[in-house]
Amino acid sequence: MQETRLRKVMLLLAILTSGLLWPPLGVRSHQDAPSPQPITLTEAEILVYLLPQAQELRKQGMDVGWELQTGPKFNRKDFYTFWVVNAKRPNVEGSVTVGYFDVNKHTGEVWDEGLEKSVVSSELTGVQGILRKAHRIDSSTLAKYHSAKP
Repeated sequence: MQETRLRKVMLLLAILTSGLLWPPLGVRSHQDAPSPQPITLTEAEILVYLLPQAQELRKQGMDVGWELQTGPKFNRKDFYTFWVVNAKRPNVEGSVTVGYFDVNKHTGEVWDEGLEKSVVSSELTGVQGILRKAHRIDSSTLAKYHSAKP
């Protein structure tokens, strides 16, 4: 009787530790993996601050400012859209507009509406990598949302 109980306990332990019924402790199944989280507004603003156009203005002793655009014509579900301006122009004549830029909430990619292309720089790429890691944005998420346009 004692031997039968011991065999049942050993069998149960063997099944539990083999991972046949559940994955081993510390191992998550694909279904349990946390889903990617969108880029926050503050993080999008950091990406706007790092735009090559903004860096060029700072080299000239100026700086940029921005305003989030929230009108109905903007794709607010997938993008933050910013009107970016020269905030410290020495001369008030002419336009202060640097451009309109969209930050993809799912990938952190930045789109220049005027040039109709993605903005790429080493600083942006580095910070985008950090944000993607923090938000669990993987290659499948990038592939899914990369082609989205504002």
